[in-house]
Amino acid sequence: MYRVINLNYFKSYKNCLVLFIIAVLSMTLLFSILIGLKAHPDNIYDIRVLGSSATIVEQTKQQAENTRNKLGTDQSSESYLTEYEAAVWYLINTLRVSNGLAALQANISLTDISRTRSSDMMSRNYFSHYTPDGKNVFNIMREFGVQFSAAGENLAQAIPADIGTPEAFLDAWMNSPTHAANILQAKFGTIGIGMIENGDKRVVTTVFKN
Repeated sequence: MYRVINLNYFKSYKNCLVLFIIAVLSMTLLFSILIGLKAHPDNIYDIRVLGSSATIVEQTKQQAENTRNKLGTDQSSESYLTEYEAAVWYLINTLRVSNGLAALQANISLTDISRTRSSDMMSRNYFSHYTPDGKNVFNIMREFGVQFSAAGENLAQAIPADIGTPEAFLDAWMNSPTHAANILQAKFGTIGIGMIENGDKRVVTTVFKN
C-alpha cells in the first residue's frame, strides 16, 4: 500500500509537473509572439522639414497630378517592388486614401535605400535608425543623391519572421503615434519599401519623402 500510494503520488506529481511545463511553454510562446513583432520606438520618426513652404506647396500640386488614380500607378517603380513590398505599399496607400490623403508613389531610389537599410541591419545585427557608424536615413538619402524637404523613416522587425506579415507591421505602426504620423503625413508624396529576411528574422524599412 505504501508503494502504491507513493507511486500514485509521483504519478500525480509527474502529471502536475508536465502540466506546469506545458503552461510555462505556452506562456513563453505567447510572450514571444507578443514581443517578437515590434516597431522601432526611437524618436527619429519625427519629420524633418528642411525646405520652404513654397517648395512644399509646389510638391503638393505635383502630388495631385500624380495621384489621379488614387492608389498610384508608376508602373516602372511599382514593378520594382517585390510581392511583399508591394503588399505593404498597397496597405499604406489604402489607409491614406481612406483618410482623405493622396496615395504615395513608389520610388525606385527610396526602395533601394530602404533595402540597403534593412540589409545593413540584418547583416550587422542591429535595429536602429542610426547605423553603427552613426549615420541615419537622411545622411544615406543625401549619399544616394536624393533631394528632399520633408522625409521620414519607419522600421519594423519580426522574430520569428513569419509573424511579420504586411498587415501585422501596419497594425504595429498605426498603434504608434510617431509611426502613424509618417504614414498619414500629407507632405509626403513618395515612398520606398525594403524587406529583408534570413529565415528567423524579418526587417522592413519604409522611407518617405515629399
